[in-house]
Amino acid sequence: MDNSHFQFQTSTPALLIIDWQQAIDHFGDLSRSHPEAESACAELLAYWRAQQRPVIHIRHSSRFPDSPYHQSSPWFDFKAELEPMVGELVLSKGENCAFAQTELEEILRARGIEELIFTGVLLNNSVDATLRMAAGLGFKNYLVPECCPAQAIDSLSGAHFSAEQVHDIFLSNLAGEYCQLLSGEQAMGA
Repeated sequence: MDNSHFQFQTSTPALLIIDWQQAIDHFGDLSRSHPEAESACAELLAYWRAQQRPVIHIRHSSRFPDSPYHQSSPWFDFKAELEPMVGELVLSKGENCAFAQTELEEILRARGIEELIFTGVLLNNSVDATLRMAAGLGFKNYLVPECCPAQAIDSLSGAHFSAEQVHDIFLSNLAGEYCQLLSGEQAMGA
């Protein structure tokens, strides 16, 4: 896509920051793609704030006490570089999809938000689930690949898929029908 010709369709696209909590560094022993994702996301977040566009932080609050995403975990807090600012919306979820049993859809509709920019972890978990539901609800979705790392998978048949392979598979499955892929540069240049 030519960066110079991309622009959002509305004046209020919202940036979703999904599950960027310290817990991601303690979530299983399989490798993760895009080790620079936090800094790429922080750069996009800083730009979004400077433009005074809507930012919504999604926090996973696991119902499983042993999860690093459980509210009693020492890793429950957001990563420092992606910490919400006063006035930014923070929404907690108990499921992988941020629309499940939350008020996210109502909040977006009440604010007239029709376009969503997806960042967060993991691409092959909460980002995927939330993005698919957003598409089903009629939102126009964009995903920034360098801000959405994936985790490696050991399949039931014994095959190992690297984090980079999983990232590529999920992007290939989502692009087009569920979202448009944007680089961070495109999102900031729009």
